[in-house]
Amino acid sequence: MDLGKRIKTLRTSRGISARHLAQSSGIDPSLISKIENGISNPSIDTLQKICDTLDVSMSDFFCTQKVDPSEDLLALMTAARRLTPEQIKILTSLISSFKGK
Repeated sequence: MDLGKRIKTLRTSRGISARHLAQSSGIDPSLISKIENGISNPSIDTLQKICDTLDVSMSDFFCTQKVDPSEDLLALMTAARRLTPEQIKILTSLISSFKGK
């Protein structure tokens, strides 16, 4: 598994810049760049900080059996996290109305 590519895919699907990832996780921006470009591999501690910032568990990060959601679906899930409970109810109802179409 290409760790850097996986990190970059998760980061960009969430609309997070490399600089923001670095600042939020307390990691030097140059190290994020090196990891994403395959020049360096993260330590377990560094990877955990990145996963925490990207809101993904380590097991989900490494899981290769399930299919990664598309970037559009990841963006939708990220946007949904900011919704109020009432908005989530409305969105769920809307999505349910598409079943069978």
